[in-house]
Amino acid sequence: DTPIFSAAGAAFTKLGELTMQLHPVADSSPAGAKWTETEIEMLRAAVKRFGDDLNHISCVIKERTSSDKGHCETQGI
Repeated sequence: DTPIFSAAGAAFTKLGELTMQLHPVADSSPAGAKWTETEIEMLRAAVKRFGDDLNHISCVIKERTSSDKGHCETQGI
């Protein structure tokens, strides 16, 4: 088990926990369990950054094996 897989597993586990908190299954959730708009926006922004980072990494790897050099920069990735 390499560190990258451990880190990815931990990140996806945390994402799963957070998304489950967004939609509690029981009406008997403790007071204060409802997320604020600010907290939801923080999660939304973190997930978007994560997606953007993965897209950038993917583009760099593809560019390395392609004749389309500089594509990532011209696409703003």
